[in-house]
Amino acid sequence: MSEFNENNAIVENGSENVNTEKNIAENNVTNDAIESDTTENAIEMTNTADKEVPLEITVDDGTQRIPIKNKHGDEVGVFFFRPTDIGIIDRYNKMAAKFDEITAPLENVSISPDGTAADDDTASIQALNEAEKRLFDAVDYLFGGNMAEAFFGKMHPFSPVNGEFYCEKAIEAVGEYISAQFEQETQKVNRRVDRYTNRYTRRHSK
Repeated sequence: MSEFNENNAIVENGSENVNTEKNIAENNVTNDAIESDTTENAIEMTNTADKEVPLEITVDDGTQRIPIKNKHGDEVGVFFFRPTDIGIIDRYNKMAAKFDEITAPLENVSISPDGTAADDDTASIQALNEAEKRLFDAVDYLFGGNMAEAFFGKMHPFSPVNGEFYCEKAIEAVGEYISAQFEQETQKVNRRVDRYTNRYTRRHSK
């Protein structure tokens, strides 16, 4: 019996040794896999870090690009309009009220058909430059940015058109556009409010 037990012990010990070696081998495989995953993750992180991150964020604020065209369909200018910018109405009214002040330097200046000073003297040129500066500042204020140059585009703002400066006609057209747009937006809001009001009325009239 004693020999039997000893042999069994020997066999069991041998089996334990085999199992231990197997476990070590499995652990080594697992560790290798972990190291491999870690290396791959490090490579992915490195690749991500190497990619250039854009230094800007693009957000849709609803701004619309509105071209200004002549009667022949040619684009002569452009402005950008944001329907949610309610303050543009007040800014437009303030600019319109100061228009005479803007053009005041031109009172004694003869204007050529191309909008430049007819008399090539220093006083006329300075007066025209001052009026143009006032006008550009007012248009930039109206649109909330550097928009005057794009707004007037191919046309000189003080070119005479049927007895008026081109800038007068362009600004009046913008005023009509803004008014129509906000009226349209107001109608949309009112229709939406009416729908909710009608639902509320039907729900509480039962």
